[in-house]
Amino acid sequence: MATRIQSRVAVATATAAALFMLAGCAAGADTDTSSSAEPTEGGMPLPEFSQELHDSLPAEIQESGVLRLATITLPPYSQKGEDGVTYEGINFDTVAAMEAALGIEIDLEVAPTSADIYTGFESDKYDAGISPLSDIPATQANYDFAVWIAEYVVFLQQKTADDKIEGLDDTCGHTIATLQGGTAQKVLEAQQAECDTPIDISLFADQDTAILAVKSGRADAAFSSQIPLTYYVSQDDTLEISGANSTDNGFPPFWVGAFAPKEAPIVPVLLDTFNALKDAGTYDFLLEKYGIEENAMDEFGFNLAEDE
Repeated sequence: MATRIQSRVAVATATAAALFMLAGCAAGADTDTSSSAEPTEGGMPLPEFSQELHDSLPAEIQESGVLRLATITLPPYSQKGEDGVTYEGINFDTVAAMEAALGIEIDLEVAPTSADIYTGFESDKYDAGISPLSDIPATQANYDFAVWIAEYVVFLQQKTADDKIEGLDDTCGHTIATLQGGTAQKVLEAQQAECDTPIDISLFADQDTAILAVKSGRADAAFSSQIPLTYYVSQDDTLEISGANSTDNGFPPFWVGAFAPKEAPIVPVLLDTFNALKDAGTYDFLLEKYGIEENAMDEFGFNLAEDE
């Protein structure tokens, strides 16, 4: 069952942005600007409302006043806070800033798995996803991407593991935990053809349970994006990362951000919105807040994956 929830920051920001939009329209003022509004209580700088961005939204979203986004539980992008109820993370901070720029409400729903996001597109439940789908040639065949964070795929193991998994060739004959419906699953399945002893691919709905499988010894390693796995290592000194910043783990250079089915008109708008966040200082703030400065992109892009 999916969870629909907004962060406290997002709710407050949406209200302020809506009031700003109404005031600007009433005065007939030029409200398009790249400067920043008042920061949040946590110090995150917010972009000013942009009439130009608002007007570029698809007509049905302008009419409803709601943009429907989906994500999955994947720290530090999206996870429950200390109260065990309220969601927080990069995605929720990003949504708060996007609401300010676009002047609409953003309904960010936490789906059980990535596969649920894909079926949600088919049933017109979501307008777009935000993280964690990777912009690589295989996914770009079906989805368009607005990307703003560089990523890698790595392995996570216990420090005391007897067999170290340093790359895909080491996965043969081992149990590897990964997310159901994710790109890493497809890479492991393709690797099977190279193995004399098959990989035991253990699929999980969320990263927490995948990591628990490694910690309990039910899996030899987890295989997933570097930013989330690095987060788990920072929380548990019995774990370690291997293959960091590598492009030899079955993935070409790739990026994450927002995505939607091919030709969806919302994706270029989301890219322009990300650029507004960068101009306002929101992007640099988020990179520093979550310790992912090395994953910064100098220029954001649309469908950056290329066939090798």
